[in-house]
Amino acid sequence: MQDLLNRVGGEWRESATGRWIDVEDPSYGTVFARIPDSSAADVDDAVRAARTAFDTGEWPRLSVAERAALLRRLADHLEARVPELTGALAQDTGTAAKLCGALQVFGPVVNLRGFASMEDLLAAPTVWDQSGPAGDGQWRVTREPIGVVAAFVPYNFPLYEAVWKFAPAALAGNTVVLKSAPTTPVGVQELAKAAEAVGFPPGVLNVVHGDADAGSALAAHPGVDFISFTGSSGVARKVMAAAAANLTPVMAELGGKSPAVVLDDADLSLAVRGTVFSSMIHAGQVCVATTRLLVPDHLYEEAVTAAAHYADLLTVGPALAEGTDVGPVNNAAQLAKIERIVAAGVAEGAVVAAGGRRASKVAEGGYYYRPTVLRDVANTMSVARDEIFGPVLSVLAYSSLDEAVAVANDSPYGLAASVWSQDEERARQVGDRLQAGLVWINDAGAIDVARTPLAGRKHSGVGTELGPDGLYAYTLPKSAWASHGKGAQAAAYGMMLHPELAG
Repeated sequence: MQDLLNRVGGEWRESATGRWIDVEDPSYGTVFARIPDSSAADVDDAVRAARTAFDTGEWPRLSVAERAALLRRLADHLEARVPELTGALAQDTGTAAKLCGALQVFGPVVNLRGFASMEDLLAAPTVWDQSGPAGDGQWRVTREPIGVVAAFVPYNFPLYEAVWKFAPAALAGNTVVLKSAPTTPVGVQELAKAAEAVGFPPGVLNVVHGDADAGSALAAHPGVDFISFTGSSGVARKVMAAAAANLTPVMAELGGKSPAVVLDDADLSLAVRGTVFSSMIHAGQVCVATTRLLVPDHLYEEAVTAAAHYADLLTVGPALAEGTDVGPVNNAAQLAKIERIVAAGVAEGAVVAAGGRRASKVAEGGYYYRPTVLRDVANTMSVARDEIFGPVLSVLAYSSLDEAVAVANDSPYGLAASVWSQDEERARQVGDRLQAGLVWINDAGAIDVARTPLAGRKHSGVGTELGPDGLYAYTLPKSAWASHGKGAQAAAYGMMLHPELAG
C-alpha cells in the first residue's frame, strides 16, 4: 500500500491531523493507497505557499513563452510514462485498460500541448489609437493573472481534469492549489510529481488531498482569488455559497443529461452505435455522455433492439483484465445510486431492454453494473431527468421534429448533445435549436481544448472552460490610456468645473 502526500510549496507532507483516508481499487473493493485527511490548517499552508509564489516568486514574471515551454516539457514527461500511468490510473479510476491509456493519460498529454499552443493569445497586448475633440491617445489592453486559483478535481477523470484547470491557469501566470477527489487521488499526485520533475518552481502547483473538511476550507479561504470546480451541481452550490463570503468568483463545469437526437434520415446503426459508445464508456461516468436517445416513432423498435444488442456485447470486468470493455463504477455509493435511479425508473414504467442490474460473476468486492438500456421511457421519469453517472441509456420516442427538440431541451441540464442525420445542414439547424454548450453532428466525444469553448447551460455550469474563453477566464483585463495631448481629456473635463483645472 502506498501513501500519497500533500504537495505544499515544494515539499511533500502528511496532514497536520495525522489522519489518513483509505483509497480503494474499484475493481476489487480493496485498499491500495491512502491519502492525508487534510484539515483547514493544511489548506491554509497550501494557499499561503501559492500566495508567496505568486506575490514574490518568478512564475508570474516569466514570459508567456517560458511558461508554455514548461507545459510542453510536462507533456513530454507524461507521454514517456504512458504505460506506467495507464496501469496506475486504471487501478485508481476503474477505467478499462484498453481505453485508459488514451482517455486518462494520453488525452491529458495532448491537452497540455493544446493549452501551450494558446500562448499567442497572451503574448501581446491589444493596442489601438483613438482621437476625439478632447485630444488624441492610445488604449492598451493587457491580460494579467488573477492570483491564487483553487481547483477542485472530480473523480472520473482526475489527471485529465487537473490538466484542464492547471494548464490554462499556469499559462496565464497564476499559482494553483489542486484539491483531489478522495476516491481517485492518483492522477493529481502524478501531475504534481511530473511538474516537480520538469522544473516548475515551488508553490506554482500545490496539492491538498482529503475529503469534505479540506474542500470546505479551500472554498471558503480568503486567500483564494478564483475557484475552478468540476463535479455535481449539489456540491457546486456548497462551494459557491462558501466562496460568496469572500466574493470569490467561481467557474463550475457540472453535470449533464445530454440528448442524442436521431433524425428520420439518419444512418440508424451508426447513430445507435455512437450513442451506446458515448453512454457506456468509462461505465457511463462522463459528464458529456449522451444518455437520452431520441428516435422517431417508426424507428423506435429497431433502435431499441440495436441498442440492447450492442450493450449486451460489452464485457464487464476488472479494469486491468484482458478483454474488459466496461470496468467498475468508481465507488460503492455511486453503484447504490445507479441501482436506486434505475429502480425508480422501472417503478415509473420504464422497461429494461438490457442489463438493469449489478453485474454478477465478475470480481468479488468490485462495483460492477451491467450496461443498461431502458425502453418506454418518458421524459418525466427520473431515468430521463437525473444524471445517473453510470452505464445506463434511456431510449425515448418522438413523433415530430419539434417534439424532439422540445424533449431534448426539457431538462435541468444543458451540457452537450448530438444530432444524427445524413443531411449535415439539416442536422446543424437542429443543433442550433438545442440548449447545449457542445453539439456534435454524427459523432460524440470530440473536443479541441485550444479552440472549442465549453459553456454549459442551466445546471450544467457557470462560466466557460477550454478554448480562448477558457484561458481568459483565468485572467483579468487591464485597460490603460495614454494621452498624446498631455492630459487633454482631463483638461477638457476640468474646464467644465473651473478654468484653472484646465491648466
